[in-house]
Amino acid sequence: MNLNDALAQPMADIFNTTPSTWSFTATVPASLCAKTIKLPPLTCPGGVVANKPTHTGEYWARATRGMDFTSEDRMDFAEYNRILWKGLMGNRPYPARPTGKDLRQNREKLLARYKLSLKQNAAQAKKASTN
Repeated sequence: MNLNDALAQPMADIFNTTPSTWSFTATVPASLCAKTIKLPPLTCPGGVVANKPTHTGEYWARATRGMDFTSEDRMDFAEYNRILWKGLMGNRPYPARPTGKDLRQNREKLLARYKLSLKQNAAQAKKASTN
């Protein structure tokens, strides 16, 4: 810690000393609403367009067999990331290191291109669901 920390105002005022009631309703991701993944009965939101999964539930169970998901600290994240990459990206090479690109440059242009790709993907998914 340094002098800035020592001189900072305490944060205690922003916390409640008594718990307040709250609730949480999970939203089922569209990918889990696809019929090729076997799950317990779920309520999928109406009008959900589910992308076709890259693999079946059996594939993912086989690929992650032996991994301990009982706690976030009990799994090998590097191995899990590689499993996810291979399952989602196929034979594309796993990134060896960060690209080093400065994404702050041309930020607006990059965001506009990203938003356009999202719209195009949504349009393609909608078109595929109506066929």
